[in-house]
Amino acid sequence: MIILLLAAAGALGAVLRLTADHYLPGRGILVANALGSLVAGLATGLLAGAALEFWVTGVAGALTTFSTVSASTARDALSGRLAAAVGSWAAHLSTGLLAVGLGLALGIGWS
Repeated sequence: MIILLLAAAGALGAVLRLTADHYLPGRGILVANALGSLVAGLATGLLAGAALEFWVTGVAGALTTFSTVSASTARDALSGRLAAAVGSWAAHLSTGLLAVGLGLALGIGWS
């Protein structure tokens, strides 16, 4: 049963990421990564067991994307746009850490 729930959660996260990327071109993946990190932080602060797995592994795991950011950064670096590559990595990392920290603080505060 947990496999089916994770599949549904992953589908939800993937659709949210695609939607963000479609409607926010150039910023959608950053928004998706930040939102996924916020969800992961909230869930970690509030939940346990299967509910935690659903939200963190399923929804947040599919919503966030390390591979897309890595590929985009590599393209920038290989094209000589080193500042863009470093800036992109810095933006994704700092935004994700801030979002997960905020989510944890809110989740722990509400529990």
